[in-house]
Parts: sequence; structure tokens; C-alpha cells
Amino acid sequence: MTLHYELPTTADFAALAGPHHPAITIYASTSPVVSERERSEVAVKSAFDDAIEQVKASGASAAEVDELRRARDAIVLDQQLWGNLARSMAIFVAPGFSEVFVLPNRLDDAVHVGSHFTLGQLLRAPSQDQEAFAVAISANEWSLWHATPTDRAAQMPVEPTLPKNAEEAANREPGGAGTKRVGGHGDRGTSEEDKRAATLDIYAKRVADAVRQELQLHDPDERVPLFVFATEPTLSGFMERAHNHRRIVAVPGGPDRLGPAEIDEALRMQLATLNINEADAALHGLTEGSAGRVERDLAAIGRLAADGAVETLWFDFTTSVNGTLDHESGAIEFATGNGEGESLQDGTLAGDVLPQLALLVIAKGGKVVTVRSDDLDDNVWSGPAMAELRYALA
Repeated sequence: MTLHYELPTTADFAALAGPHHPAITIYASTSPVVSERERSEVAVKSAFDDAIEQVKASGASAAEVDELRRARDAIVLDQQLWGNLARSMAIFVAPGFSEVFVLPNRLDDAVHVGSHFTLGQLLRAPSQDQEAFAVAISANEWSLWHATPTDRAAQMPVEPTLPKNAEEAANREPGGAGTKRVGGHGDRGTSEEDKRAATLDIYAKRVADAVRQELQLHDPDERVPLFVFATEPTLSGFMERAHNHRRIVAVPGGPDRLGPAEIDEALRMQLATLNINEADAALHGLTEGSAGRVERDLAAIGRLAADGAVETLWFDFTTSVNGTLDHESGAIEFATGNGEGESLQDGTLAGDVLPQLALLVIAKGGKVVTVRSDDLDDNVWSGPAMAELRYALA
């Protein structure tokens, strides 16, 4: 068994692609929380047992079934694996082949048995944002966090001279001299509520400045999004000051009791929402303003992908279209039943062509975005795939 804690690479996908008959694919949602580990173990073992029964029913040899059982036992009994879970697992097992990916993004529970591995969900991990910064800010304290594709959210060190809370921020304002500038003797006509609001505004802006400077050191290209966990009016004060080229997402709510596990869980959920919203916006823009640069026919997309003409491919990972793809010409031959069968008319074993198309697009320098069709506007999405071309078709 090969255990991966890194996002799948092109080499990984190449190893997984092609016939692996009989092939078992298992996707399982998991949790890094120890108390929830048993549920994940039981779910994976149950999925394996169901898959092996399907393999037996399909006429596999006793030797093949025994190999699959040994692979199952090796995975289920691996203490390193179960002691280092993230939010999901992707398991690929066939006779003589066993690969497990521990992934940070949430995947849908699924089991598939066939001649090929089902790779649609695995492509979600490298095709979407899996890294984020977060700032959790309340009147009592603030903290900066970083979650990566391979590591759970961890608190980042910040300059120790920065104010630790709202009171320190107000006391350090020019002219304070150890006394609050806001709410001092010259402010007798100001209500306590106004004083409090002014103090929080000062604090939010100082934290925003500090966060901007810190993130410039770690991510000068402003590629990684920032999520801001705070309540009003601190949230608005931070957002007003923080605007720059970085994607900044406000997450209303009190952050005082959020520990590392809760921050990581919230970040992964927010990243999923951000990925959906950005895909939806991109598809709206594509269909409304790119006449001649949109293709929905799979056969045409295959030929264009082989020519390197596909800029971005969106495909619905919840849908399978079986067939074969010629990587030189891009020609697609669909399986029986309009792509629903397990083989071509001549008996050749067929696999899902959507991930194959995605890998071809990536190999030619294009980008791939996986989507769930139910998350998207029906006015812009009609599955199973859409392609943005590098140039308009005549």
C-alpha cells in the first residue's frame, strides 16, 4: 500500500488511469477528531465489504478476491493511516495495486467497482483552492492562521509589539501616553456606546494593517484567500481597512472559542463555498460574454483538448460517461447505452472519459475545475462538461 499525504500529482493520475480490472474505488468523508475516527473506520470497512461482494458477483477469480481482501485488511489495520486523518480519504485497490490519499477537502462518500478507477472526485483536490489564511478577531484577542493543502490550520506567529486586544490598541494611539485617547477626560459628552465603537474601530484597523503586512511576507502575490472571523462592528472596521487585491471573505460570528480544529473545519467549509461561487461566476461570465469560445459537446471537447485549444475545462464529478479517449487525436468512443455501459460495442473495457479529458487538458497546459452540477445555476450549466476555448471558433 502506498499512502499519500500530498495532493495527487500528474504522475499519480497516470498510475491510476487505464484498466485495473477488477478495480475498487472508495471515497470516504473522515475527520481529524479522534472521537470520530471509529465512524470512519467502520464506514470504510463496510464500503470495502460491499465492493468485494460486487467483485465476486461479477465473476472474479478466487485469487483476485483474496488479493482484494488482503489489501482491505492492510488499510483497515494501518494505525499510521487512522491516526493521521484529514477530512477525506480516496482509496484505489486492484489486484497488485493499492493507493490511499488522505485529503484536506470534503469528498462525498462513494463506492465504485469496475474495470477502471473513478477519478472525478480525486481531481477536486488539486483543481480547487485548498489553502487559506484566517484572522479570528474579537475585542479580547486576535490571532492569525494558515491552512495548507496538506496541513491543518495552525496559528501563525505575529510581531509581539502589536496590540493584543482592543484595550491595548486604544491605549497605544498617539497622545494616549498610557491613558485612553478614546473615552478620556475630553470625551465627557460622548456616550459609552460611542466610545466603545470608536475603540473597536481603532483596534480593527490596526489589526488589518498588521495582517496585511504579515501576509505580504508569506504570500506577496496575494494568491491565497483570507477569511475574517469577527462580529460587528469589528468585522466592518477590518473589512473597510483590509481591501486590496487579495480575496477577503467576511465570516460573521464570535471567534473567541474557536480552537485549531474548529478553525480548520470552518476554513475548509468556507473554501468549498468560495470555490463554488467562483466557478458559478466564471461560468456566468463565460456564457454571457464569450461567444464562440464555449463548447459543451464531449466529442468536440476531446478533439479540441488534443489540439491544446481548451483553456479551462469544467466537469461534473457526480456524473460518469464511460468510453475510451485517444490521447493523440482526442477521439472519444462511447460505451454501450450512450456511455452508461462498462464496455464498448466490441467488448473493450471502458472507463469514465471525463477525468481522462481533464488529464488531457492539464497535459496540454489547460486548467481543470471540478463542479457539482446541483451547486450551479441551471441557466449556465448543462452537463456533463463545458470547455472555454483559447480562441473563438469560426
